[in-house]
Amino acid sequence: MFELVIRFLFYALLIVVAGIKLSKYGDLIAEKSGLDQALIGGILIATVTALPEVVTSSTAATINAPDIAIGNLYGSNTFNMMILALADLIQGPGPFLLHIQLKHILAALIGILLSTLGALFILINYFLSTNFTFLGLGLGSIAILFTYIIGERLIFRYQKKNQTQQKTLTKKMVPLKVFLKFLLVAAIIVIAGINLSRLGDQLALATGVDRAFVGTILIAAATSLPEMVTVIGAVRINAYDMAAGNIIGSNIFNMVIIVLVDLFYTSSPVLANVTLEHIITALIGLVLSTILVIGLFYRSQKSFLNVGWDSAAIITVYLLGAYLLFRLGINF
Repeated sequence: MFELVIRFLFYALLIVVAGIKLSKYGDLIAEKSGLDQALIGGILIATVTALPEVVTSSTAATINAPDIAIGNLYGSNTFNMMILALADLIQGPGPFLLHIQLKHILAALIGILLSTLGALFILINYFLSTNFTFLGLGLGSIAILFTYIIGERLIFRYQKKNQTQQKTLTKKMVPLKVFLKFLLVAAIIVIAGINLSRLGDQLALATGVDRAFVGTILIAAATSLPEMVTVIGAVRINAYDMAAGNIIGSNIFNMVIIVLVDLFYTSSPVLANVTLEHIITALIGLVLSTILVIGLFYRSQKSFLNVGWDSAAIITVYLLGAYLLFRLGINF
């Protein structure tokens, strides 16, 4: 047991270190392309920092641990919202969301829609026992994929239509060594992610805590560490929209990973083989995302204990949700 914990912490630390480097090199590559902060955070940085979730959930599916795979994704979404709230603690006086542009609201709502679809099809599969697949994908994965494609098109068209300022940047060729370092740290994350999912499965068996809780809390927190270090770095250089774009974009991408997990879990649709605990995690994530959207709309200048009221609400709901999932994990 002690050895499992040490090995788990080692690979989690490896993901943190590699995630920091991955974000650094991804940001450098994106900077040369001339994209604005929202696009850098929401597409490139969100994609590369979501790599641990891709590897960990896909590997969990291949070792017949669907609850760890899905729990990791929904758990990462809730933990990511916690990261955005914690950023409020380090950004200085005043609510953090006052620095975030309203254009993130559309992406946040699309993330809410994708998460809702995943939870809905878990319920549908549970009560109707549907095993329909097309090209290896269940109905839930197909719905998520089509919604993601339409949603990304809407985001792109919205940002293009509402672009308020154009920046002229001098584009330079990115040195080859930057790409090589980018690929190197990505490979490290792949290896660490594979081992992390296997160790998480072993920890679930050794402790008696069910796989859904291990995936939702333990592995989700570990695989979300790259997002955490990226957000902290962005806030320190006042790149607030990059920080918000990273979190919101990661939450969207996490739901799309369900499609990939479904392909690796070949026996039947993955959403038909997970427990109803994930509905609770999804609902917690939906509450957190809704608080974020309300905060972006209302833009309150009031704060509580040096953080915005919305950040305080997110932290409170997350901690209560984690406790609830822990109690459920013990009882199941």
